[in-house]
Amino acid sequence: MNMNRKIDLKIDILEKNKISYQVRISKGKRFRLYFNQLGILIISYPIGTKHSSLIEFIENNIEWVIKKSLELSSKFITYSNDSQQYFLGNSYQLKINISKTNRIDLVNNLMLVSVNKIEQVRMKIIEWRYEQAEIIFQEILYQCFLKMGIELQKYPKLIIKSSKSKWGCCYFNENKIMLNIALTQVSPMLIEYVICHELTHLKYRNHNKDFYTFLTAMIPDWKQREQILNNIFINNLGGI
Repeated sequence: MNMNRKIDLKIDILEKNKISYQVRISKGKRFRLYFNQLGILIISYPIGTKHSSLIEFIENNIEWVIKKSLELSSKFITYSNDSQQYFLGNSYQLKINISKTNRIDLVNNLMLVSVNKIEQVRMKIIEWRYEQAEIIFQEILYQCFLKMGIELQKYPKLIIKSSKSKWGCCYFNENKIMLNIALTQVSPMLIEYVICHELTHLKYRNHNKDFYTFLTAMIPDWKQREQILNNIFINNLGGI
């Protein structure tokens, strides 16, 4: 018999509390409860265990399970099966498929993630976001640069990284801008605003009258776009 294999078993008390879980047969002699890297509860039990004994063990530890799940939910919910992923302002339901392929497809309102192991989901989505960001951000940056005409003499370098506090920033002396990878979650019009804002800083370092006059000429409705961004929590995508 293949030990540590996953068992298809429905546990009502976990279903009721909306806890994502997997049940496995273990080579060990003890019950184990722990959360994996994706925030999924792993229930491990010895071969030959009675179903009633397994349920009793879980019920005896349900308070700890619920408490731990709540602690981890903000960190792991993004990558749980059936959770919501946001891409370019649209919401997608995450569907995980364990297969020999490694790819992500957007089909209607679904984000289909195919990976070899469940533990690879988070990194696969992160890698995919960076790949998409490089294409999308560069395209919008180029269009914004053209819109500015001769106001900027040299095309800026683009850096994409994670930030918990900034959508973007400008490095004036180095002629480069940084964009937050979390911008892959919002609509292109909001990405355009952030890029134009940072490009304007390459001409005017400070938020003075000239800065806002120039930005208004570029994006007349920038105040509305800024307000939308201010109401969005910067999700750092699991700590990338």
